[in-house]
Amino acid sequence: MKILIISPPFGEQGQESKGLSIAPPVLEYLAGLTYQINPDVEVDLIDANIEKFNVDTVDADIVAFTVLTPQATWAYREAKVLRERGTKVVMGGIHASAMSEEVLQHADAIITGEAENVWAEFLSDAEKGKLKRVYAGGILANLEGLPRPRHGILRTKYRFGSFFTGRGCPHTCSFCSVHEFYGRKLRFRPVDEIVREVAESPYRMFWNIDDNIWAKVDRATELYKALASEVKGKTWFGSGDLVMVQQPGSEEMLKWARRAGMTTALVGWESENPDTLEELSATTKQGRERRDAVKRIRDHGIDVMLFLMLGSRKDNKDDFKRALDICDELNVMGHPVLTTPFPGTGLYDMYKDYMIPGAEWDSFNGNRALYTHDDPDMTPEAREQAVDWLRAEMFTWPRIIKRIRAIPRIGFPSVHITSFWIQYPQRRAFREVKHQNPFLGTK
Repeated sequence: MKILIISPPFGEQGQESKGLSIAPPVLEYLAGLTYQINPDVEVDLIDANIEKFNVDTVDADIVAFTVLTPQATWAYREAKVLRERGTKVVMGGIHASAMSEEVLQHADAIITGEAENVWAEFLSDAEKGKLKRVYAGGILANLEGLPRPRHGILRTKYRFGSFFTGRGCPHTCSFCSVHEFYGRKLRFRPVDEIVREVAESPYRMFWNIDDNIWAKVDRATELYKALASEVKGKTWFGSGDLVMVQQPGSEEMLKWARRAGMTTALVGWESENPDTLEELSATTKQGRERRDAVKRIRDHGIDVMLFLMLGSRKDNKDDFKRALDICDELNVMGHPVLTTPFPGTGLYDMYKDYMIPGAEWDSFNGNRALYTHDDPDMTPEAREQAVDWLRAEMFTWPRIIKRIRAIPRIGFPSVHITSFWIQYPQRRAFREVKHQNPFLGTK
C-alpha cells in the first residue's frame, strides 16, 4: 500500500515559503509512526507550501492531509479532485477535530485527536479497503516509546528540524486550541528518548514545537542538563510562557537551557492593552513581572521574540504603535499577527456574532481582519494596513542590527547567528510593504 501525506500551503500553493526553512514536523513524524507500525507501507511526503503539487501525478492508494485551519480551503479543493478520480482521502489535524462534520464532507475518513491511538487501525482498514468514517484518537495517555521522525523522504532540504518533549497546557487562553485538543494535563516524553532523537538527527538546528518549552521548571532543567551533556554542536528555539521564568529555580533552568543549545524563545506577550489581555485570558501565563522575565531570558544569552496579537475588539488604534514601542524598549524581536478567532476556541465563540460573512478558512492566517470593530476608525482594511506597517517597521536594518548587538556575549556566536537567520527572512518578506500606519497622527 502507498500512502501520500501532505502538509497543505498556508498561502498561494506553489510559491516559495518566505518564512524560516523548517521541515514540517507532522510529516516526518507521521512517516516514522507509519513505519513503526507497518514497515511494508510505502510512504511519500509533500510539503505543498514549498513544492509544486499536481493531483494528476499522484500515485498512491491513500492521500492524507494534515490540516490546520488556514490550510483547509486548499485541502478541500485538492481532495475534491482526488476523490472524483477514485483516490481515498483522509484528513486529520486540529481543524479536523474542531470542524469534524464539515471536514467529513470533504474526506472519506477523518482522524480526530492524537493519531497514535488509531493510526494502526486506520492503516489496517486502509489496506483492506474498509475505511471507517471517523477514527477518534482522543488523548494519548503515555508518551513513552513514540516513533522518531523519518528523515530523507522530503524532497526539500531544510535548515531546521524539529522535536517535541511533551503535550498539553494548563493555561486556558481564549485564543488557543492547545488545551482544548491536547488537554490541560501536562504529559512528558522520557528524557533519554528525546536526547537520543536530537543527538542522532541529521539536523543541526531545531524548532522545539512544544506549546511551552518550560512548562515545568524541574522537568525542563533535567532535560536541559541531559541535552547539554549528551548533545554537542546543535541549537534550537521554541515557545514559552513568561510566568515560568518567574518561578523558583528558573535561573538554573535558563542557565542550562542556554548550555543545552537554546538560542531563541518566542514568548507570549500578546498585548500591551490590559483589557485585551483579560479578554484573551492571558494574564495568568504572563506573571506579575513580565518585563523583568524577558530581561532575565536575554541576560542568559537567549534571544527573545514577543508574540503579539493586534486588532482585537478590545484593542484601540494606539496598540499597533505600542507593540513596536515595547519591542524597542526591550530590544527584542516581535511576531505581530492580527487576532484570529480559530474554530474550537473560546474566542471563536465570543466573536461569532461579529464575524464578517464570506471569509474562507485560508483567511484565518493572522494577516486578515475577520470581524467588525465598534471603533469606526478600526475598519478591517485599516487594521490590516496597520499590522503590515508594524511588520515592516519591526524588521528594518537598524533595528535588526541593534537587537543582534544587544545580545549578551555569553550567547556568541550561535545566538547571534540564529537571530540573524530569524530576522532576515522577516525583513525579506515585509520589505515590499508600502502601507503607512493609518492610525498615526489620528486622535
